[in-house]
Order: sequence, then structure tokens, then C-alpha cells
Amino acid sequence: MKTMIFLLMAIASILYGQQFTEPIFNIQAIVEQPLDAKILSSSVSDGIVLQEVEFTSEIYQNNPVRIYGIVGFPEGAKKIPGILWCQPGMAPANRYMPEMFAKRGYVCMCVTLPHKIWNPWAAFNTKSPSDANLTHFAIAQMRAITYLCSMPELDTEKIGVGGSSYGGFFSTLIAAADPRIKCGMSFFSGGNMALGTHLPQFTNLETLQDVDVWNRTIDPAFRLKFRKVPFLWAAASNDNWFYLPSVVKTYHDSIGEKRLAIVPLWEHGFPEEVDEQLFSWFDIYLKQTKKPYNSVSSLTVKRNKNTLQASWSFSGDNKIKKAEIVVSYGKIEPWKWWIHRDYVSFPAKIQGNLVTGEICVVDPNIDMLVFGNITDESGAIISTEPIQIKAVDYGLKKANCTTKFNLFQWKCFDEETKKNFARMGFNRFVFDPDVKKDNFQSIRLDPYGSKKTTEISFKLHHVPLHSHKLKIWLKAEKPVEMVITVKGVELPDSKSQIVKLLRKQDTEVKIPVYWLSATVDNNWKLLELDCPYQNEEIEGYYLFISAKEPVVYWIDSIVFEPVWKKSGNVRKTTK
Repeated sequence: MKTMIFLLMAIASILYGQQFTEPIFNIQAIVEQPLDAKILSSSVSDGIVLQEVEFTSEIYQNNPVRIYGIVGFPEGAKKIPGILWCQPGMAPANRYMPEMFAKRGYVCMCVTLPHKIWNPWAAFNTKSPSDANLTHFAIAQMRAITYLCSMPELDTEKIGVGGSSYGGFFSTLIAAADPRIKCGMSFFSGGNMALGTHLPQFTNLETLQDVDVWNRTIDPAFRLKFRKVPFLWAAASNDNWFYLPSVVKTYHDSIGEKRLAIVPLWEHGFPEEVDEQLFSWFDIYLKQTKKPYNSVSSLTVKRNKNTLQASWSFSGDNKIKKAEIVVSYGKIEPWKWWIHRDYVSFPAKIQGNLVTGEICVVDPNIDMLVFGNITDESGAIISTEPIQIKAVDYGLKKANCTTKFNLFQWKCFDEETKKNFARMGFNRFVFDPDVKKDNFQSIRLDPYGSKKTTEISFKLHHVPLHSHKLKIWLKAEKPVEMVITVKGVELPDSKSQIVKLLRKQDTEVKIPVYWLSATVDNNWKLLELDCPYQNEEIEGYYLFISAKEPVVYWIDSIVFEPVWKKSGNVRKTTK
């Protein structure tokens, strides 16, 4: 064991370099201290072994901190790769991920964190970061790696870490903190929380000095500037827990083999193909049974007469199915407008290993966040790092297109939307293929079921600091007065002292509300509502639709369009 410790510390010094000193984790103690481990139960089903285990993570106030975990592996396994799975929401250990990864040929473990000892939702203790909640929770999970290393089923040279949400926070942190980890991946989260997060451990901080301590102790991105470890971050562009700039900056600063997958318009959830992309990352770097995902260059933007052309190159052995240029229009600032901002995807051309396409310029003076996506035949998305541009900076003085963007995310009520609604838990209504106008099917709200409410609500994406126009087609089983309301959403965490400082928020914002009332009957009716911008800094909007009395009604389509400023002759397109 002592030889192993010496080798690990030597490896760590090489990986991190002389400029890095670990500030809060005692890696030697994490690896060396006795586990006093017990197997509480063991069962075998369909060739998969599941064990409930218990071990000591550390001695705290003279008492051992006992950790409960669940381990899964194939029956008869010997020296196979292993994965530490970090639970979403810091939830208790369950069998789902250990069993799932065991079926894929791994040893996998997840644990229940000791929330009864350390308050999980309190601010990170910047006065004593070695004794902070997130520090102890990370130690508990790194001690789980120590447990895995004691198992004869595990190949100790092939250990990965992955996690979702809070688990992605910890997997990013642990991948760089623990030298035993050979690769990692994260659903949603990265580091650089100072660029935007909803984590209370950060938003409950009070001073910029607190942020400085956070950045050089617990922030997951910190150590990846010094240690090379293959890592994949998948980011939902509209995530409400981890804002896109924080994940992108983590990717940018990481010095190891890395990939970024940005999924436009998704929020804390992914299509099944992206889930599989994350899981398969371990097959590439631990099993070497799959080809590495394609890599991409940085994005280049150039003027071509009165157009902006974006281009990037890629390399790799996976055949590309499609390429897209993704553009988000509107003011870009930290801590504002990331949850509700819209993203528009335009097809790009693939010629050899070069991708090119045109950026639609609706206003030469408007901020644009631009990145490229390539998708291979397995559905794996690889993104370029987003860049912030203005067309006027490239010499364009006029718009070159006026596009009637629909900022409502679910533009088509088709089967794909139906599947995505189910994945995201939207079940207040049913899809009705028999009653429709122009859509694939309508959405029907039936107040006579178990839920008597006649109201339904939807999130609306927007272009920050712009006016918008709502259009909605409705129909009801009998004449009824319908009320349509578009209500502004307050900037998130607006009561947080540290968020106010980082956002430079010094005044209260009046939340705008726009509404109309109209009678709807058994014929499809178009209702339109103007939503003018009135100098308010809001996160975005929500749409509320309700009937004044219980009645079945249908929605055929919802359109939320930005109102662009006029800036010269335009070439009309549609989207």
C-alpha cells in the first residue's frame, strides 16, 4: 500500500506540475486510511451482481463517517474497468446506474452522501474550506474510489468518473483532484460557477473574497488547468442550474483531451442520443472499444460581400451525418438571459473535413453568440467553442435577411415533441391528432380529468432587450372566454448578495405583464398579443393560457416572434 501511495503522489506531482499545490484534499489519506468496509448484502440477477456496502470516509470529531454505497458488476468479472457515478441532486445511492454500467461491462459504484453531518444546501465555508460541505462530500466519493480499488473485479488502471447535474459538478471536480481517475464526463455541469450557477453553495456566498476562495479551492474547473484528463462536457444551452458560459469556460481552460457537446434549446435534460454519447465516452478511454469522437477546430468568421461566413474543420474517423451553425441573438452578459435566450440552427455544408455556412444577420449591431455543431451517424454531437460577435465589427452596415423566427421551443407538435415532453415531465395535456389546423396534431387540455384546472403554461424563449409578438391558434368545444397572458420572469437568484455583485444589479426591476381576453368557439381562432420592450432587464417570459370556465380546448400552434429593428434592405427568409 505504501508503494502505491508513493507512486500516486509521484504521478500527481507530474500531472499537476510544480505550480500546483492541492489546497483542501489530503489525497494520501483518501487513498491510505482504512476503510473498515463491509458488504451488507449481495444478490445476483441476470448475470449482474449488486452489492450494498458500507465504509468509512473519514474521522470527523472523533467519530467515523460511515458511507452507504451500491456496487454493480458482471458476475465472474476480473480486472475490468470501473466507474464512480456521482448522483444527480446529491440523491441517495440507488441501483440504477451501477446496474446499467454493469450490463455494459464495468464495475460501477454510487454512494449516499452524509447530509446529516454537513448541511448540503448551506453556503460553502470559505473561512475553512477544508471543513466545508462540498469538500466532505467530494472526499466521501473519492473514498468510494478507494473502495473500488480494493475489489478484485476492478482494473485499478482503468477508472472513470461521471455524473449528472450535482453529479456533473463532482465528476468534473474529482476527475482532476484524484490521480486515480483516467477519464470523466459530465451531464450539464462544469466549473467556473462565478460565471453563472443556481447552486446554493455558491449563491449563498456574500463577498467577492468568498468567490476568490471558492475559485482556488472547490471550483471544479480549477484543477483541470493543471492536470490532463480526457473529459466530455455536454451542456444544455438553456440549463437553469449551470449557465452555458460556466461550462464553456471550463472546457476552454482544460488542458487535457476534451470534447464539448452543446444541445440547443434543452434545459437540464438531453435527447437519448446525447445520453448514450456520454455513457459511451468510457468505452473510448477505458475499454478502447470505440473510436474517439471527432474533434473540431475553433470557429472562424469572415465577411464575404454583404454576408458573414462561418467555418471550422474537424478530424476523426466517425462519419458526419449533419452540420449546423447555431446562433443566439441578443445582448450577452454574465448571469443574465441564459435560461430563456433563443438559439437558431442553420444548416452548414460539409466539404471534406471543412464545414462552412452563412450567419443570418438580422441587425448588424446586435450581439450574436455563434458556434458550430457536427453530428455523427451515432448521434454524437461535437461543438466548437462559442464566440461572441457583431456583424458591424466585420464591416456589415445592413441586415442581410429578415427571418420570422419562432422563439417558442416546441414549434411542431409532432411525435418527437411528444417524446421530449414525456422525458421532461410535461403531462398536463394530451396530443390530439384528430383535431388540428396546420400542425401535426394539437395539444388538448381536458379539465374534466383528475386535474380540474383550465390553465396551462409554457416557457417562452426570447431575444434579450427586444419587443416580441405572440400568435396563438385556439379552439374550444363551446364558446368560452379565454385569457392569454405573457408575464416577464425575474432574473434568477435576484435576492442573492453575491449574484447582485456579480451581475452589478442595483435596482429593482418591474416585471412586465401583457394580456388579452377573447371569446373562442368551435372554429379555430387566431389571437395576437404585442409585448413591447420597456427597458426592463428580465430573464424571459412565461405564457399562460386559461379558460374562464371548465371546457375542453385545443392549441394548434404557438408563435413568439422577435421584432427586429429596421436596418436597410433585407433578403427575406423564413424559419
